[in-house]
Amino acid sequence: MAYITMMAIRLVELHRVLKDTGSIYLHCDPTANHYLKVLMDQIFGVLNFRNDIIWKRTFAHNDPRRFGSNYDEILFYSKSNSYKFNIVYVPYSQDYRSRFFRHEENDRGC
Repeated sequence: MAYITMMAIRLVELHRVLKDTGSIYLHCDPTANHYLKVLMDQIFGVLNFRNDIIWKRTFAHNDPRRFGSNYDEILFYSKSNSYKFNIVYVPYSQDYRSRFFRHEENDRGC
């Protein structure tokens, strides 16, 4: 409970200083994500919840007597409906291009 109280104080302050076009990404592990989701819904508003991003760890492991916990979550909220979202484009790797783009434009009859 102390962690949630500490986070509430910080999230209220982050909401206060965030621009109307701003957004926030909160990285949390599976032990607290549901508490933080409720907290973020209260502070930022349910309608400003944009996405729940799953961050899967590369190496899975087994925990005794349960399924392995091998992911984290990123909660994505905006301050208002007029938030700015910048799409990030990454060039395709050479391996990807060689597998899926095997023909030149001239070979297609274009």
